[in-house]
Amino acid sequence: MSGYEEQLHTGAEMLEETSELAAAVTAILDGAAGAGLDPRAIISLRAAITELDPAGGAPPGYQAGSRTDRRPGSGYGSDAEFLEAVSDAEDQALDWLRDTGQLQEQVIAALDVAHDDRDRAQRDLQTARQDLAAAYAMPTKKDCDGRHGRKAAAITAAEAAIAAAEERIRDAERRIGICEDTTEILDSLTRRLQAALQALRQVPHDLGEVYELVYAFIRRGGKMPRPGRWITGETPVPA
Repeated sequence: MSGYEEQLHTGAEMLEETSELAAAVTAILDGAAGAGLDPRAIISLRAAITELDPAGGAPPGYQAGSRTDRRPGSGYGSDAEFLEAVSDAEDQALDWLRDTGQLQEQVIAALDVAHDDRDRAQRDLQTARQDLAAAYAMPTKKDCDGRHGRKAAAITAAEAAIAAAEERIRDAERRIGICEDTTEILDSLTRRLQAALQALRQVPHDLGEVYELVYAFIRRGGKMPRPGRWITGETPVPA
C-alpha cells in the first residue's frame, strides 16, 4: 500500500487552511477603512472573511472614521484601486476553488479504486473459503498414498488465501475511510470558498449602490472638490 490516500488527505488539510486568503481580504478591509469607505459598502467583505476564517469567529472590526476626518493620504486612493484589490482576492479564491476541485476528482478516483479492490478481495475471500471447505472434504486413506499430504497442503493454501483476502479487505476499507474523510473536508471547503466568492463578487454592487448619487454626479461631468479618501477627484486650480 503506497499511502496515496494519506497524501490526498494531507493535501486536503493544507487546502482547508484558508487563513492566507482571509488575511488578504482583511488587508483590503483595512485599506477600505483607511480610505473612509462607508461601512455599508464593505458588508460583503466582512462576510467573505467569516467564510475564509471560520475559526476566527467574528470578522475584525471596522472603523472608517467620521465625515469630518475623511482626508486624503491613507487607504485606497480611488474606488478603482479598491475594486482591483477585491478582484485580485476573487482570483485567488477562484484558484483555490479550482485546486480543491482537482483534488476532489483525485479523491473520487482513489475511492473508486479502493471500492473495486475491496470487491475483488471479498470475491477472493469467498473463493478461498470454498476451497477450504473442499480441502477439508478431501478423502484420505493411508499415509503412504500421499493423500494426507495433499489435503494438508490444500488446507494450508486455502487458509493462507483467506488470511490474505481478509487483509486486503481491511486495507481497502481503511483506504475507503480515508477517502471519505477527505471528501468531507473538501466538500466543506468548497462550500466556504463558493460563499466567499459570492460575497467578493457582491462588493462592486454594494459599492455602486451606496455611492450611487456620487457616481451619478461624476457621470454628469461633476468633479470632486479635492481627492477623496476613496474616490479620485481633482484639486481645484487656484484662480
